Amino acid sequence: LHSVLLSYDIFCQWIKKQAVRHAQLPPLLCLDSKTQLTGVIPKFHLPAHKQQCHMKFSLNLRPGAGRKDGEGIERDWANINPTANSTKEMGKGSWHNTIDDLFGGWNYCK
Repeated sequence: LHSVLLSYDIFCQWIKKQAVRHAQLPPLLCLDSKTQLTGVIPKFHLPAHKQQCHMKFSLNLRPGAGRKDGEGIERDWANINPTANSTKEMGKGSWHNTIDDLFGGWNYCK
């Protein structure tokens, strides 16, 4: 693995403490020191950021990123949001199992 491209709504903030978080990971999950970690902010979220983030974290300016929008993970939430009313009073275990089933079904349909 030569490089990893991460897309995260607040990557500009997350990257500040990435080294600390990485040091706490088990060795099996750690990136090789030769692997280049690059991050972007998804296109829908970028306009809400400061101007200095636009040039540094834009997908449009990232070589090798293609024409993606970086919002793929967000689209699944739109299909799960209606379940909030039926799950808001569940305990943690029931809630986790229900959400896990819903996402499993959604992934199967995709």
